Amino acid sequence: MADAEDNDGESAESSPPAKGGVLPYIIVGILCTAGGLAVPLLIPAKATTGDTAEQVKPPYELPSPEDTKFVSFGAVSVNLDEGRLSRYLQVSITLQVAKDQELELTKMLETQKAPLTSWLIAHLSDKTLDEVRGAAGQNRLRREIRDQFNTILYPDGYDRIYDVLFDNYAIQ
Repeated sequence: MADAEDNDGESAESSPPAKGGVLPYIIVGILCTAGGLAVPLLIPAKATTGDTAEQVKPPYELPSPEDTKFVSFGAVSVNLDEGRLSRYLQVSITLQVAKDQELELTKMLETQKAPLTSWLIAHLSDKTLDEVRGAAGQNRLRREIRDQFNTILYPDGYDRIYDVLFDNYAIQ
């Protein structure tokens, strides 16, 4: 056993010591930080003029309240994603669109009602009570519904549904 201990001691002494240490990592970190701070200083900024008439317009402008119409989508009731399925959510939805889009949206809702309702039921069923509770939960749901309805009804990328309003929002 003494021989085995001597061999272990010899092998530890014969292995080369670790090189480098922490210093190269510190140097690389400092160089990367300095480079990251220097890049914005080297890139020329756009010259700004005092002319504020040339402002970038948003992709679409919301029409005034007088130029909008409200189209009813209907009501949906779903069980929330709770352990015992004892909670449910019932919502009635109205969509806000421009006056000139009202007839087109009504026709599209007639043809696309089944996929929209199916998506809405599946989406709401995945929500927990904490996700749909309060003003923040309602606003998040309104935004998600608006985005998905615009994606399904208008695949060209232009949003024509400006807002989703809840006529009824009941959790029990």
